Amino acid sequence: MILSVSHYVNVAIEIYRRSEEFILNACKYNLSNGPLEGKITKIKLIKRTAFGNRNFYNYKKRTILVFEKSQYIENDPDISV
Repeated sequence: MILSVSHYVNVAIEIYRRSEEFILNACKYNLSNGPLEGKITKIKLIKRTAFGNRNFYNYKKRTILVFEKSQYIENDPDISV
């Protein structure tokens, strides 16, 4: 049975059909690249704000400091963010 619906609805249905396997896998497995994407974004932000720094050593040190601080906050049950 073919329904008379909008072209956009037909496109959405077609995309769902092509991606159904991937969507079901995303629901089945509890894996995400979200945490990694967040870290990459944070590194890029540090890089933008540190534009013009004289050497890579300071940039590296600042990045490590930020991630050590965030890990300390994530692992401490007494600190809520």
